[in-house]
Amino acid sequence: MLNLKDKLMLTNKGYSDLKKAIAACTLTNLSLMLPFAITIQIFAELLKPLLGESLSWVKLWILFGLGIVAAGLVFLANKNDYKKTYVASYMEAEATRIRVAEYIRRLPMSFFNNKNLSELTTNIMGDCTTIEHVLIWNHL
Repeated sequence: MLNLKDKLMLTNKGYSDLKKAIAACTLTNLSLMLPFAITIQIFAELLKPLLGESLSWVKLWILFGLGIVAAGLVFLANKNDYKKTYVASYMEAEATRIRVAEYIRRLPMSFFNNKNLSELTTNIMGDCTTIEHVLIWNHL
């Protein structure tokens, strides 16, 4: 079974933050449906005169108020999503890079004599960058 914690080399906190980021992203995507639903209701109300029914201004004002509330909810959901996704991801990426550097520090000097240092550095930092991008863009 796929274990993201092991595959992405996450700490316990990083794994917990990843789950929170996924939940926050889901909530954000669901909140984006609110303005669309309200807009559909407004159009349905505006088209009533074409069907021979009367236009309800009270309902339009209620929908306008709901639209403002929905915009606030979308804003709060996106703010939460940003904090849970980007801030937590960069903190975990920092921890990953520090762990990799600490591991490399403990390697014997003979290891570095046998390897091309520029290739080794490029590969390690490239892998860290890939993990960072996976964490950051988990909600796409």
